[in-house]
Amino acid sequence: MKITTFVLGLLSNNTYLVENQEEKTCFIVDPSTESDKLTDYIDGNNLKLEGILLTHGHFDHIGGVARLKEKYGAKVFMHKMDIDFIDNPLDFGRKYMRFDVDEIVEDGEEITLCSHKIKVLHTPGHSQGGVCYICDGVIFCGDTLFRDGYGRFDLRGGDFATLQNSIKKIFEIQGDYVLLCGHGPSTTLDYERAHNEIY
Repeated sequence: MKITTFVLGLLSNNTYLVENQEEKTCFIVDPSTESDKLTDYIDGNNLKLEGILLTHGHFDHIGGVARLKEKYGAKVFMHKMDIDFIDNPLDFGRKYMRFDVDEIVEDGEEITLCSHKIKVLHTPGHSQGGVCYICDGVIFCGDTLFRDGYGRFDLRGGDFATLQNSIKKIFEIQGDYVLLCGHGPSTTLDYERAHNEIY
């Protein structure tokens, strides 16, 4: 599994492209904005885009979905409790093409993309439909958890106590994992257990 990080958009979001190099397939986590960097990489490496995984529905994590779905026909995966953001985004004046969600993900569900098994963990608090995706020693955690920090809880659908419970749920996962966050540097589960001041 090869993971390439693209830092995109006004809020410097991390968009992750995960590829199976043997099969020449890939999936994307949180395409924040329309970007030729993404499409040039996919086309330049002759990859088939199988899916688009969304950790939550805020505009800076879904702005590039419509273009990718239209160009490649990839399926979009999202939790049902954040779908409303597609038509009713946070009021930051950002506009993007709307899209439809193909697969509703649920807590504990396991999906397969590019021959990788991906477990869904529902982690509300930053938003009601926030999720993490766990795959091959990596957790794509969106804006739930950051290095030495955690996501905002003052936006629509956010709640601090709920976010605390979600992070506790992540911390209870056995073993160490690389945490790939929605913004900023990556971290590890062991590091955050020891240093994060969420409690």
